[in-house]
Amino acid sequence: MRLIAPMLATPGTPPETMDGWAAEMKYDGFRVLAAVGDGEPTVLWTRNLNVVTSSYPEVADALAEKFGGRGRIVFDGEIVALAQGRPSFARLQQRSNTLRPTAALQRQVPVTYLPFDVLSADGEDLKAAPYLERRAALNDLGHELHGAGVPVQILPHWIGVEGPVILEAARDSLMEGAVFKRVSSLYMPGQRSRSRRKTLLRTRSSAVVIGWVPGAGVERNTVGALVLGAYDETGALRYVGHVGTGFSMAVRRQLREKLATLERRTSPLGSDSATAENHGPVRWVEPVVVVDVAYREYSPTGGLRHPSFKGQRGDLDPGSITRDSL
Repeated sequence: MRLIAPMLATPGTPPETMDGWAAEMKYDGFRVLAAVGDGEPTVLWTRNLNVVTSSYPEVADALAEKFGGRGRIVFDGEIVALAQGRPSFARLQQRSNTLRPTAALQRQVPVTYLPFDVLSADGEDLKAAPYLERRAALNDLGHELHGAGVPVQILPHWIGVEGPVILEAARDSLMEGAVFKRVSSLYMPGQRSRSRRKTLLRTRSSAVVIGWVPGAGVERNTVGALVLGAYDETGALRYVGHVGTGFSMAVRRQLREKLATLERRTSPLGSDSATAENHGPVRWVEPVVVVDVAYREYSPTGGLRHPSFKGQRGDLDPGSITRDSL
């Protein structure tokens, strides 16, 4: 089947009035679309169109069991790993980097799929239907998901609740933020639309790994810090900072092994190479690994301030990481 790129939200503040808008919590996980039914195998894929069905077999099996005998259904949602009912991106990392998780790993780190939109239901294309109509169809499908242990839950939405109230609830629940959607908006695959606004409660973004600096002393054979980059408006890769905190020792070793296979003699940067080496000699790598970092602020001249490593992002295209999104 032809994979569909997801519709994207524009970063911003909540609408001044929620008249004509709905709100959803923004969970800290991986964006995943899923297609099931119509006599075809269930397929899960990421926002950069990588198929990840084998990484989350319990989700694929649950969708096939509930909807496999019907016309084609296409969901858009988020894969999360919950810890005490709250999303844990660190736990999700244990699953996202595994192509075929063992039964033991599935029990140790269960994941949940949270659909928040439906693009097709029983073979009917809903992309041209307004948000509320698609939501009604999604809720109807959700009635069939009840049952203990089903790793698929429809993400709730709210209408008529003001933005500050939604954000306070998101903060109390340790969510990443909230997404606000026009109730009349259509689904536009692959487009970033102003009819969807995402408001983050902490500054967090993705960056491309362009090199690394070894640790000191007993940690000299591990990654001490990652050197990060992002693409500017001309398509040139630019230095945006180092990140040396937020790693466990096991992650430092894993990154060292992964980056060792990507090393190159020359810098992938242009004039920024000297700036990137202010913290010590850099071991340059091919710019193909994407990571998430949290930080206090970003200055186009000073880069990321007080960054902390949050995890790898196998679902993002390195070429899509721009300085404008920092």
